[in-house]
Amino acid sequence: MEKIVNLENETLEKEISGNEIQEDPATEPAPAEAENEAAEEAPAAPAEAENEAAGEAPAAAPTERYRVFLTTHKGLVRDDNEDNFTINTASRKLEFKNVSYASEVEAPLLAAVFDGMGGESKGDYASYISAKTAKRLYTSLKEGDGAPVAEQIAQYVQNANDQIRDFLEENNCRSGGSTVCAVIIRDGVVYPFSLGDSRIYLLDPDGMVQLSKDQTLAMKKYEANIYTLEEAENSVDSHKLTAFLGVDYYREGLAPQLYDTFAWQPQDRILLCSDGLYGELTNDVIQSIIREYPDNPTLELVRAALKNGGRDNVTCVLIERVE
Repeated sequence: MEKIVNLENETLEKEISGNEIQEDPATEPAPAEAENEAAEEAPAAPAEAENEAAGEAPAAAPTERYRVFLTTHKGLVRDDNEDNFTINTASRKLEFKNVSYASEVEAPLLAAVFDGMGGESKGDYASYISAKTAKRLYTSLKEGDGAPVAEQIAQYVQNANDQIRDFLEENNCRSGGSTVCAVIIRDGVVYPFSLGDSRIYLLDPDGMVQLSKDQTLAMKKYEANIYTLEEAENSVDSHKLTAFLGVDYYREGLAPQLYDTFAWQPQDRILLCSDGLYGELTNDVIQSIIREYPDNPTLELVRAALKNGGRDNVTCVLIERVE
């Protein structure tokens, strides 16, 4: 299943060619390597050898497949879309501001949402660089180089930060950067991480829970008992980020915010989003829309955000397992 929808017009339903999505193929073995792999067969284990002798093929491991929905829109106030995304090797081309995308993919799965910041400091390029760099993280996960997932995430975060700093310095911009919220799903285990205020939610039969933690000045003041939670959420400090890709100006080391890993359960769904979504819609409304529109929930979520004002760029990704 793969469907891409253009959101440029008012009806938000025009089918398009798919040129809005930039898809980079994962690294494939070179022809010589492929020939060597075909020629060098490891000896079968005894049970497998018996099955082969009896004419039975060894049982294949079950394939993990996930259905991923993605919608991004510039909103109704801003001229540009500084959000971006990564779904394995797919991301948004800069020249296309509004896109909706749905696909089924096999694990390992990397899904991420980025919210660039900086305006004249080229926030759209910061999020684009973050998305492009994440594709290399996916390739590393797919090839299975043996490094722990947490180490690969940390390496990605530092690489993305440094590439954003390089870009900003080349363009005489001191400030700028991008949030990231992402999950890696491999072998049925979910690895969430983030920087900034883009969010990760888990939806299950018990409701909707925020897995990520906003890295903002408001939350720091809440943790220091200066604000109540309600005051923090409504404060101007809620838009002042304390960590993001690109914040490490001197490249001294930027650590991702890692969260507890967990095993995927049959009815789980994961929602990733920029603040353009949760700033316009309550959790109850988000859950209601996802239940009501199972065929393309992110498209309907963005439509609702636009109806509520669309004051910011809005991007969301919803992941569910194909059983």
